Amino acid sequence: MDIQTICHIFLILFGGFFAFQLTFNAKKFATDLRMDSPQVPYALKPAGFLMGGSVVMLIVSFFEISIFERTFDTPTLFAAMGIVCTFSFIWNMGLVLKVWPTFDGADHHIKNAIRPLIPLIVIIIYFWA
Repeated sequence: MDIQTICHIFLILFGGFFAFQLTFNAKKFATDLRMDSPQVPYALKPAGFLMGGSVVMLIVSFFEISIFERTFDTPTLFAAMGIVCTFSFIWNMGLVLKVWPTFDGADHHIKNAIRPLIPLIVIIIYFWA
């Protein structure tokens, strides 16, 4: 098993975990993000379904189902995920370093800035290998 296969499997598991949490455990996830509005869990469920869709695309490209090819479609999908993770990391680090104000004025936890860094590092390893 090569390093790219390991990265692919890790991103499927990591994304699947967060898709599951956003979809079926949105209320607890909203309290972790310090969003107390009752509408927030309903807003996070579509994000979970979108993340679940990207995980399904990773699974389809991993097993080369239908017209998806691992050599062509996977790097394109990983590049798009890398761009999203990069912007998310920059935004969260801006909140941690107080470049931008948080919505409630409280300090932004560093764990929220590290979360998008994990798949970004895996994607960098995928392209470097």
